[in-house]
Amino acid sequence: MSEVTILRKQVKKFIEEASEKELEMVYHLFEATNNNDWWDEISSDHQKAIDKGIAQLDNGEGIPHKKVMKKYGKWLEK
Repeated sequence: MSEVTILRKQVKKFIEEASEKELEMVYHLFEATNNNDWWDEISSDHQKAIDKGIAQLDNGEGIPHKKVMKKYGKWLEK
C-alpha cells in the first residue's frame, strides 16, 4: 500500500472522529491551500514595483505616516 493511500485512510479516520471545531479548521486549511496566492496572479511589473518598495523601506527610504498625512491629509478629508 502506498504512503499516499495510508495517509488518505488516516485522514479519513481523523475526519470521521473530528469535532465540529476541528472540521472547520481542516476545512479552512484545505480552502487556503486551494486558493491561488494573489502574488502569483499579479504581473511581473507589479511584483517588481512591490519588491522595489520593500527594498526602499528596508533601506530607510520610507516616509513616516504622520509626514504623509500632514502633506496629503487635506485631500483625504470628506
